[in-house]
Amino acid sequence: MVAYARAVIKTPALRILLFCLSAGSIVAISARDARRADAASSVTLPSGTYAMRTTIPVTIDGQHAECILDTGSSAVLVSPALAHTAGLQARSATFEVAPDGRSYMDRRTTIGRLGVAGYNLHDVPALISSNLSGNNALCGYDFLAHFPLLLDRDRQIVTLFPASSKVSRMHCIPIDVTARIALATVEINETRMSHIVLDSGMAGGGVMWEGARTQLRRPLIASADYQTTPEAARAGFACGAIASVRYAPGSPVTAMPICTEPQRPDGYDGMLETNLSSVHAMAIDYPHRRMCFDVGGYVAQDSGTAQPTYWHDAWSRFNYLRPPR
Repeated sequence: MVAYARAVIKTPALRILLFCLSAGSIVAISARDARRADAASSVTLPSGTYAMRTTIPVTIDGQHAECILDTGSSAVLVSPALAHTAGLQARSATFEVAPDGRSYMDRRTTIGRLGVAGYNLHDVPALISSNLSGNNALCGYDFLAHFPLLLDRDRQIVTLFPASSKVSRMHCIPIDVTARIALATVEINETRMSHIVLDSGMAGGGVMWEGARTQLRRPLIASADYQTTPEAARAGFACGAIASVRYAPGSPVTAMPICTEPQRPDGYDGMLETNLSSVHAMAIDYPHRRMCFDVGGYVAQDSGTAQPTYWHDAWSRFNYLRPPR
């Protein structure tokens, strides 16, 4: 099983190192690698879930693994157990900054062959993550940059290289992947907010920088009933509020639990999960710099109405900060 199911490498120094590593490997990709997106045929495979996150079956140097599709990760990561069975060679050490703010010691490695549905990538830079366990991996930027995907959450299938006719019927928005993650402008509480990470590897809600929260036309107010630890209170975390989020213009609004914090999370104004039950399907299309959504609407709660019980589970990344029940 995966301890946190997501690992983000987004501190500036680590991002630069990973970019240099991946840039060199991209130049070295041979004709054996995955075919170009515009020339590839669509292929559909069954998907799994781990805490609302979508997983697909892959092979890592011949070893079978479940890989979490993560637009919030700038790297491909593998668990130590999977690295051992696949015979991956560990090299220099680096630190991984996990979503909950904790740091883990990882090792750089190279995946000789990363396979999925008959396609293969060769010599993929990766990290052996001490934050993962079991026979698990995390498919971040170096995977998503080669494979446009359509996640059909209702039918639990993922299509590689989906037909443009299917994607064109969805609500699409441009994304910036310069930092090797999906960065977009979205609507939060009726306000267009930029520098927001759309994160398919996150579950439990979202987080906003306190400095960005003040830009909202409609205030985001934390629930007074939400209980947290003294350490969390001293750190400035405020959780338990529900925000209205619109991923793309013209799409229905969806509800999301939000936490705020005084420091910019991972250097961005906010991070929003895309794994809500209202998201029926989602296209991740790094080659064309876009993400597309098939989103169902929700009925806004009246201010005098009792709030949903999942307020008390808002943003599971910081659940360890809450006192035990």
